[in-house]
Amino acid sequence: MASLGWGLIRREVASGPLRLFVLALALCVASILSVTLVADRLNAALKVSGRDYIAADRVLSGSRPAEAPWLAEAQERGLQVSVGQSFNSVLFANEQLQLASIRAVDDAFPFYGELILAPQGQVKPGHIWLSARLLALLNLAPGATVELGNLRLIVAGELVSEPDQGFSPFLLAPRALMHLDDVAATGIFMEGSRSRYRYLFKGDDKALTDYARWLQPQLQQGQRWRGPNNADTPVARSITRAEQFFRLASLTGVLLGILAMAIALGYFSRREQDRIALLKTLGAGRRQLLAWLARLLTGLMLLGALLGAVAGYGVHQLILLALGEAMAIPLPPPSLTPFLVAGGLALLTTLMLSVVPLLRLLGVPPLRVLRNEAEARISPWLSGGILLAGVVVLSWLFAGSLGLAGGLLLGLLALVLVLGGLCRVLLALARLPRGSVAFRLALGRLNRARLATLLQFGGVALALFLASLLWVVRGELTEGFLARLPADTHNRFLINIADTELDPVAQLLRDNGLDSSRFYPIVRGRLAQVNAVPVAEISSERGGGLGRELNLTWSEEVPEGNRIVDGQWSAAAGGVSVESGLAERLGLVLGDILTLDLAGQRVFAEVRSLREVDWDSMKPNFYLVLSPDVLADYPAAWMASFYLPERLKAVEVELIRAFPTITVFDVEALLQQLRTILAQVSRALLVIMALVTGASLLVLLAQVEATLASRRRELVLLRTLGAGNRLIRASLRWEWLGAGLVAGLAAALAVELCVAVLLPWWLDLPWQPHPGLWLALPALGAVLLLLTGRAGGLLSGALINRLRQWG
Repeated sequence: MASLGWGLIRREVASGPLRLFVLALALCVASILSVTLVADRLNAALKVSGRDYIAADRVLSGSRPAEAPWLAEAQERGLQVSVGQSFNSVLFANEQLQLASIRAVDDAFPFYGELILAPQGQVKPGHIWLSARLLALLNLAPGATVELGNLRLIVAGELVSEPDQGFSPFLLAPRALMHLDDVAATGIFMEGSRSRYRYLFKGDDKALTDYARWLQPQLQQGQRWRGPNNADTPVARSITRAEQFFRLASLTGVLLGILAMAIALGYFSRREQDRIALLKTLGAGRRQLLAWLARLLTGLMLLGALLGAVAGYGVHQLILLALGEAMAIPLPPPSLTPFLVAGGLALLTTLMLSVVPLLRLLGVPPLRVLRNEAEARISPWLSGGILLAGVVVLSWLFAGSLGLAGGLLLGLLALVLVLGGLCRVLLALARLPRGSVAFRLALGRLNRARLATLLQFGGVALALFLASLLWVVRGELTEGFLARLPADTHNRFLINIADTELDPVAQLLRDNGLDSSRFYPIVRGRLAQVNAVPVAEISSERGGGLGRELNLTWSEEVPEGNRIVDGQWSAAAGGVSVESGLAERLGLVLGDILTLDLAGQRVFAEVRSLREVDWDSMKPNFYLVLSPDVLADYPAAWMASFYLPERLKAVEVELIRAFPTITVFDVEALLQQLRTILAQVSRALLVIMALVTGASLLVLLAQVEATLASRRRELVLLRTLGAGNRLIRASLRWEWLGAGLVAGLAAALAVELCVAVLLPWWLDLPWQPHPGLWLALPALGAVLLLLTGRAGGLLSGALINRLRQWG
């Protein structure tokens, strides 16, 4: 039996239907391994880059200073602590005033990352480092002096970059860096002064974990404890979204590979029934046969896993090469986890797909030697149920999203229902006496084997469905998003505009032909309570805190790019319009009363409407828009955005010189970086698209080979009855054409339904119809089946001969 088993393995690898099983399994392993390797290396790099980004192992930040006992407790636990403070203030030099975002740090800053100064040196008392923009605005050079409150500081050089410099267009003025010991001497702080405090901690993981467990229950509203894993960095956001793209793409390749494996195993089990029946008549028992088949599947699984591992490692290198500098972080070597995941996938899919074929083979009665129709009765629902359950479990485990698994399941169910309905319509045409002889022969052949027809159409439809689903999602995530960022997307924010500067600034922009957004007043405040219940309690119950300050504004009209989704817009006294995502997070409904904390003062507003906000518009957007009366007693700075073309760069200089207290924030570099990252991600997705294309071809070849024997018998019978080659070829063309058209229509509808669920829910992108699918997929299905059907026999023969030569 052992000799027979190894002989069967050699035969199947050389010329049997299971060679497609090996290739499909290798493709599954390659799809999973390539993406898992990329994700593993990127996530490992994120732990390092995230730590560099926050300049510490852990950070405590907030608008109020930490209690002295907290810092003493940290030092007693062996942790190193660095204290920092950030605030906005005015610098005075050369008879000029300039608002600056000033940061004060101690000697320990930073623990990780690199603080780049020019010339490089230590931050020391009596000195200040200014950004290049501040040096230009104040017309200063190193060695000059600048006044900050009651203190005169020496300009030591240029502040080039800070490791934990974040992005906030509402808070960033030109930056400056000074020593913490000099802050008290400035005399600019008094009771109620606004400032941000940042405490950096460094130590081993156990001490940090124990300290966090002791500290977090004592934190007050507005104070946040975080580590490198939850650092909201541009790199982390880019990598997270790219990883989602790749997971969906590789999952598509895996599902197609599983389909090809299932077809190959089903064909193998039907073909080997005669052999098993013969072995049973010669005395082989179920245990011997099970051992023989298990040896066969184990050998083929190991071979497929090995081929897939080699291919997957190469594909992951191609993905990283395609990404280029999008991630901008050094990658550590891969761990063993991705290889274990890929091996587990190979074992799981082999076990999942082999249950029904093994039951069918082991249940074959010996009587089949005499009666060819004798076979084991295995319900097709068992096979379909196992396959469907496996798809859902794999989608859930690998993508980490129940919503993705549910969306794919919805698409598959829609595909089955639509396909069943279209098959019934097509087969009903077989009863009509109209049409050519070839057309009626094709329909009659499909009508005689309805289940086989449904399975045949289903395989083609599923291949088209998954491949086109990936293509559509890729387009929405890359080209679609870039299309929503037109060439004239606003690339400048004007911040800190005084009331007296509103009209002159607007006139200057108009004189130069620059269209700006609406000017919005900005008051900083905190959402304190909802219906007298502290927000901290509500948001902690719903999965996250909301203690930070918000940019509050008022308006008598709906802001640009906003859409009312509930209630009605009203500028009546005491009202507020809330962004729909924030309302969902806090469970807000119309009529709720919000309490806002404005520098220690409380104001109240009633929820009058909920708004949907386009956060990607690169225009001023707000969580809360209040009626004018609520903030009437509070001073406000104004802001706006506009598009500045390259040819009008001089206008920016003129604006800065005419209004030195206004901050002009340039986001063009961020837009360009976003476009570059999306383009590189799109190229990387094309690498996985090649795997998906290969999987689709494997599915089609498996379909052709699985039906080759039965079709050959029918064609021999037709030829015996006098049918000519032209008639036979025409009937085959009609069969493949009908299968392609029906499968393409079903796939188009399933893709639309699936995308309508996936884009808004999983990827937070709007859904829009894709009419091109309804024309492209039926045509593509027909062409692919016609080409595959014509070349299937020749390609299979060439592959068999090549594998025999390798053997």
